[in-house]
Amino acid sequence: MAPLYTLVWLPEHQCYALSQPGQPDTYDIQEQWRAWLDACSSFAFEGKNGHLTLRKEPRKRGESYWYAYCTRNRRTRKRYAGRSTDLTIAKLEEIARLLTATEPAPRTAPTLTLLETKLSLPRLQTSLLSRSSLLDRLNLGLERKLTLISAPAGFGKTTIVRQWLNSRTEPVAWLSLDAGDNDPARFWRYVVAACRALLPDQGQQVLALFATPSQPPFTLPPLEAILTTFLNALAHCNAGLLVLEDYHVITDPCIHETLAFFLDHLPPTLHIVLIARGDPPLPLVRLRARNELHELHAHDLRFSPEETRAFLTQELAFTLTPETLNTLSTRLEGWPAGLRLLTIMLQGCETQTEAETRLHTFAGEHRPILDYFVSEVLNAQPESLQSFLLHTSMLSRLTGSLCMAVTGNPASDALLETLEQAHLFLEPLDGLWYRYHALFAEAMQHEAKRHLGEATLQAISSKASYWYEEHSMLEEAVDAALYACDFSHAATIIERFVDFNALTYIPTLHRWLQQLPFETLKQHPTLCLNYAITQFFTHFADFIHMTGRFPQTERAQFEEPLQLAQQVWQAEGNIPRLGEVFAFQSLLSSSFSGEMQQAVEYAKKALDYLDEKELAWRSTCLRIIGLTARRRGDLNEARRTITEASALSETIGNRPIARLTTLLLGIVCAEQGELQQAAAYYQQVLDEARAQADPTDIGPALLCLAQLAYERNRLDEAEQQLAEANQLRSQLPEETCRRIQLLMALLEHARGQSENALERLTNLLARLQPVHALPLYREVLTYQARIQLALSDLSAARRSYEKLRMLESTLPDYAEQEALLLARLQLVDGKAQAALDLLHTILPQATKAGRIRRAFEIQLLLSLAYTALKQPQEARQRLYSTLHQTRSEGYIRLFLDEGDALLGLLQSLFGSLREKPLLTYLRTILQAATPARQALASPPSALIEPLSPQERRVLRLLAAGHSNPEIARELVVSVNTVRTQVQSIYRKLGVSNRVAASETARSFHLLP
Repeated sequence: MAPLYTLVWLPEHQCYALSQPGQPDTYDIQEQWRAWLDACSSFAFEGKNGHLTLRKEPRKRGESYWYAYCTRNRRTRKRYAGRSTDLTIAKLEEIARLLTATEPAPRTAPTLTLLETKLSLPRLQTSLLSRSSLLDRLNLGLERKLTLISAPAGFGKTTIVRQWLNSRTEPVAWLSLDAGDNDPARFWRYVVAACRALLPDQGQQVLALFATPSQPPFTLPPLEAILTTFLNALAHCNAGLLVLEDYHVITDPCIHETLAFFLDHLPPTLHIVLIARGDPPLPLVRLRARNELHELHAHDLRFSPEETRAFLTQELAFTLTPETLNTLSTRLEGWPAGLRLLTIMLQGCETQTEAETRLHTFAGEHRPILDYFVSEVLNAQPESLQSFLLHTSMLSRLTGSLCMAVTGNPASDALLETLEQAHLFLEPLDGLWYRYHALFAEAMQHEAKRHLGEATLQAISSKASYWYEEHSMLEEAVDAALYACDFSHAATIIERFVDFNALTYIPTLHRWLQQLPFETLKQHPTLCLNYAITQFFTHFADFIHMTGRFPQTERAQFEEPLQLAQQVWQAEGNIPRLGEVFAFQSLLSSSFSGEMQQAVEYAKKALDYLDEKELAWRSTCLRIIGLTARRRGDLNEARRTITEASALSETIGNRPIARLTTLLLGIVCAEQGELQQAAAYYQQVLDEARAQADPTDIGPALLCLAQLAYERNRLDEAEQQLAEANQLRSQLPEETCRRIQLLMALLEHARGQSENALERLTNLLARLQPVHALPLYREVLTYQARIQLALSDLSAARRSYEKLRMLESTLPDYAEQEALLLARLQLVDGKAQAALDLLHTILPQATKAGRIRRAFEIQLLLSLAYTALKQPQEARQRLYSTLHQTRSEGYIRLFLDEGDALLGLLQSLFGSLREKPLLTYLRTILQAATPARQALASPPSALIEPLSPQERRVLRLLAAGHSNPEIARELVVSVNTVRTQVQSIYRKLGVSNRVAASETARSFHLLP
């Protein structure tokens, strides 16, 4: 039957009106509101926040209560509204808002929602004892970054903070933590959500950063980067307070580390209050030393004898004797929870004598006192209320319909209200949600296990799980189903969660999947695949990131779940899902040394099977193929596939993976001789990584830029970039740190500190294991041999070459690296023809595969080989070609690191070069040859085109400072003849003036 009355909001009049068919609307209803409610049995409400139907329903003992009904999408939901004395229009609007806001999403698209009650300040009780001294101490803490309130359960930590906040005017962000928050992404997502009151504009944007699902290859989310954005936003807001309640439930080390980072960079606009049962594993010593920590502990929170007396006087209807008060103060030791329990226990006593008789029956420490009080409180309640308390004690948060679902009691709303009014440790949160005080909940749970048994508690938890699922609270639904051992239901919810939320909270998903029996898991191929993925991410992804390798012994744990998923999807003909299995197999294989070819085979098969929309997996497979192609030296294939992977990463919007792929693309460009393009890619990664404060990308980008600066002989710039990268070494992979050391050695050698460079390389080789870091080990050995050659330590260089030759050299790149070192040794040993033949063999292969930087190196060695074989024209032609190819990219060290033999050859080109850009480039290279480097290098044996005896005589007079006419008179020739001979000298020496001619002539020992 439709209600006869309608209470409706009229926006045009900005007021509420009471409407009844056939009667004029009543606008002024405030005066008759209460009387009208008493007389009315039902009405419709059309408010600002939604539509409701209110019905008055009778209960036992003649009392009646109002209930609100809301029908949406052919589904009716019910909420307790209270007695007529409690019902206001504001409350009706709040109920309409909540019923509308909590309407469950369609079952086909569940989402991870934030539980708003975790962000609600607990409601402040009206009958609290004022503790002004504690409030003053909390005020003093605002001068520091962090206030830590650390004490066991029942010491009134939350109460005193809530009481203090009531006296403050700053906006407050509150977060009540629970064990499910041991997931870094979830933890910080809640913290940011709590701070929306402080960040009305930016809060939602920062929150969106935490909602991005993890994508292959499941690297750790750059939390510090997101936190930097968060901190920058907080720095521009007004002063505020952030309270983290129950931090003791947090055990995840990553959360502690990121909170320490957050505290280190906390803006002065924010003060944090942390409530815990013990000191958290944060850098408290450092905070104390910096005077940034304010602390309150159990001894600060205990009630003094005076406060105990004042509290009991306020709460009890009679006065206890001084002797009894002293006894209570001694036994309870100022324990606030004990005092509250005591007053609840004594509520049934009518006289002082009766109360003191009851008080003689307990004694001891907190736990026995707690058990005693809870037993007394529980037994003093009506049987229906006892049952309600026991059946709902397992719920972390309570609302009427949830309690009705687990207890079957339709009066659950009224019972919650009764508990609140009786102060039975029920804390109201937002009007419809409550929570039991933690200490009371723990004790009641103990009682529930004793009275009800584990089977009944599991049945309760199962009912709660279905209620949570119906209300789109998927995380709570899964946890409740797992506690109930209802694994089939849990697996079904997890599968829906995975399908629509991807991998937003990987640690949480892994925790769930680990609790499923294998018999349940194998019935769900999606969960089998996700179990392998979360196992990889949770335990090994960070290890692989830092070490570059995977523990071989751990491979087996992935095989069975992956095989199960593969078998089911093969039987079903589900090709796209098979593609996901092969893609993950490719990722796994790429993490094992010696399995790169198998990784490529899996990747190619995955690309054939994967849906075109699976961009993340496709990008991962392409990147693996590209990395493998680079490793075997096929840079053309590497660049093609990595470019495609980079484009997909950009489309996905996965910025960490996009930066990684862009960096790889830059490395390939540098190896293909395109330094400018590589620099653009490196700088792009560095700029974005700096903006995101992501050290895992800042370090490698700085290293790559330093390598380019070295190649261009900008040694100071390279050193500065290496120093900055080295400061981040604790957050960088091992290989990156070791490559920093390698480049430092090359810098030392370039500055004439070759012995220091060799010592650094020797130490680096001692820390490397060829089996795990073969490419880097070979590279270090090669540079060691080259520096030994520069120092004319031929025996040491040969030993280094022999070590290199003993290593695996099946890949073309390895064989080419080995051949180049052999050619250098052959040139020093006078075996120029052998070197020439070898170099001619490897040059076409390097050019065809796109190894252009290597091809430049080969061409320079060919020039030296032709020079040694007295073929100056061919030598100059090779050198000219290399100069022409490298000029636009700015190569300098490519030439300088070959020593003075090549410098002499470069000088000989001056007379034959006509292009001004090439002459300028050649002059830049020669000017970059430092005195220290020249002193270390072996002196050149001879000019390619030697000076004639007459030119030597002219050179000596020229170096002595004589003018052309003076030289002509001395040698009895014409001035024109002298000019011609001087130009010939300049050409052969590769110089353009007298000073340069003198210096070059001395380096060739043509002058004393």
